[in-house]
Amino acid sequence: MKLKLAVILSLSTGLVACGGGGGSSDNTKPATQTKVIEGVAIDGYIKGATVFSDLNYNGKFDAGEPSSITDEEGNYRLALSGSNSDCIDYAPIVVNVPVGAIDADDPENPIQQAYQLVYPPAITVSSDEEIKFTTPLTTILWNEIQEDIHKTGLNSCKALKEAVNTQNKILQNVKDHENRIANRYNITVESLYGDFIKDENKDLYNLAQKMMPALKKSYEETKIIQQKNPDAQLAYVDYYWDFWDYRTNQPVDKWYRTEAIIKANKVVTIDHQVTDDLSNIIKLIRHVESNNSQHNGIGYTKEAWLSFDESLAEYTCSINETIEQLPEQSALTSYGVRNSSTSREGDWDNCSNNSVDSNFYQQLTTTTVDGMKEQRTLTQTSFNYNQRVQFGDLVNLSDKINSYSRSDLNILNFLSSSFDANTANGADDWWRAKYEYIQHSANDFTQIITEKYSSGVWAKTQYFSNGTNKRECSSDGQSWSVAACKN
Repeated sequence: MKLKLAVILSLSTGLVACGGGGGSSDNTKPATQTKVIEGVAIDGYIKGATVFSDLNYNGKFDAGEPSSITDEEGNYRLALSGSNSDCIDYAPIVVNVPVGAIDADDPENPIQQAYQLVYPPAITVSSDEEIKFTTPLTTILWNEIQEDIHKTGLNSCKALKEAVNTQNKILQNVKDHENRIANRYNITVESLYGDFIKDENKDLYNLAQKMMPALKKSYEETKIIQQKNPDAQLAYVDYYWDFWDYRTNQPVDKWYRTEAIIKANKVVTIDHQVTDDLSNIIKLIRHVESNNSQHNGIGYTKEAWLSFDESLAEYTCSINETIEQLPEQSALTSYGVRNSSTSREGDWDNCSNNSVDSNFYQQLTTTTVDGMKEQRTLTQTSFNYNQRVQFGDLVNLSDKINSYSRSDLNILNFLSSSFDANTANGADDWWRAKYEYIQHSANDFTQIITEKYSSGVWAKTQYFSNGTNKRECSSDGQSWSVAACKN
């Protein structure tokens, strides 16, 4: 099968009047805003594929989600109206290609194995082109970033729109993923969103061909893992090919399988290296399990992380725990403690049963939000104590966390949450960040994150509503330039 799958989107906006019969103005209801997405699904041209706007981020076509069935030439039309009209930029677009769909390149042989392609929420990606191409590359990107989105509790376009404080993290994570995928496959970030068929880019076409068996296998195994975990907010399997080794800065040729299960209070991610035909496991690469809870005005998270160290040919186990105050209307600055330790372990069972060991380092943190309704982050600080642990009693709390309450962490209120402060509080090093959100119009905004480090380095990143960003650096917080970030 010649893979040429792309989804070409054009957006038009208008007002649709819902009125009575006979053109009588007496019965006309208020106009409702409607946005229309028109596009083409191409694998040849696909007839019989379902295209929908995934408003609740579950990867499934649910009642009420705008949808269209592609015609003989792969055309479709989605109309989003009312409260859903703003979801065009905030919800992923999914193309379900079912068994029996017709590829115009090979109409005598209907598609034998179903698969799914996705274009991430437009607000998150770097591309500001009105035409969106849904390809294996955009699907790979979505497979990577959706875990970040679900981890932060965003499971709808409405949640992504409202969680402005979380968008800062998501937007930066997407940029990181874009660069990682581009580096992995030795392509440009811009080409992730391009039409490699129209551009006659043989390298990207061949890459798409190479990825299709993995995408199809991922799709089939995702359905199985979702059936086994009906209570999960997100469960998926992702097979991917690794082209580049960042540590050795050398090309590689390896396949991996990622399995992720995200529940209300637990996140599990398991990565294995697999054989080139994707059928057999070679070795465990990483196993991460995070358990979290909230009570008595505090949040607690314990994470175990077992990863294979190629240079030592053995596994490293990291145990991280965080206890932090939850914001209150009368106390919008909250304090927290993070403890981390590392050891050598041979398997997951030994690692997961570990506690933070005696050779650990500690971070003390503050977070200030602007109100209980928005809870938009205003400032954050982190003080790192590598040698001199400040609160040795606030460690290994999983078995006694229920005995703690929010007030117990008020002992940290000596920490300054001000971005303008430069106090170290006895820390080996520190980091401070300031978050700003500027609303230009209903759908036009700029988010700015300004960071400074005890080393004297400053960084400022601006995220724009069209999905683009700009990062500048400084040595004094006054003179900024893009070039300074490369020094």
